[in-house]
Amino acid sequence: MSADGSTALSAAAIRITRGNPTAEEVAAVAVLLTARLRLAAEAQAAAEQEESAVVFRLPRRRPPVFAPPGAWAS
Repeated sequence: MSADGSTALSAAAIRITRGNPTAEEVAAVAVLLTARLRLAAEAQAAAEQEESAVVFRLPRRRPPVFAPPGAWAS
């Protein structure tokens, strides 16, 4: 998103081409679209966070070559 928010405004711009909706109907559509955009943004942020949470495992230690008699064994 740009610093002035023009990208958000262009994504949120809608045009009603048919019918004569009331102000309440237009507000309901705006709320639904805003919620959908918010869910998409949260899903994208979660996916980016999941990608950055990679765990690198260290290789397993090799067993000792020689174990003296009476040594502890696990």
